[in-house]
Amino acid sequence: MQDGDSGGKGRQVDVLVCRKCLGKCARSGGQDLPRWLQGELAERGLAGQVRITPTGCMNQCPRRQVTVLVSDSEDAEGRMLLVEPRLQRDLLLKFVERRARPDAPATTLGDDSAGRGQEHLGDEPVHEERGQ
Repeated sequence: MQDGDSGGKGRQVDVLVCRKCLGKCARSGGQDLPRWLQGELAERGLAGQVRITPTGCMNQCPRRQVTVLVSDSEDAEGRMLLVEPRLQRDLLLKFVERRARPDAPATTLGDDSAGRGQEHLGDEPVHEERGQ
């Protein structure tokens, strides 16, 4: 798929967001996370490449965080992330953008060389693990 901004080839990205986590994080901006993320991606010309889908429980159930699974055409297993909606949404956006547009600036989260374990999203530790 061609990316209009960079002229490079982009990847199709799927972002699954736990509905249960969204409901539990309503006070901290969880409910608005998918809509906000879709709007930001549209502004960057990635609306056609990224599909955001609320889903059922992914059995992570973090406190004050939302479980998000990000996969793409190069990594079908994906990466499971635990995200604080207000504090870490910009870094989630950069992570998704990098997946859709591999030439995008790198973030500290989900470095492609990383495997399973603790990763950092901003100043807060975030558990990241391979999808199942």
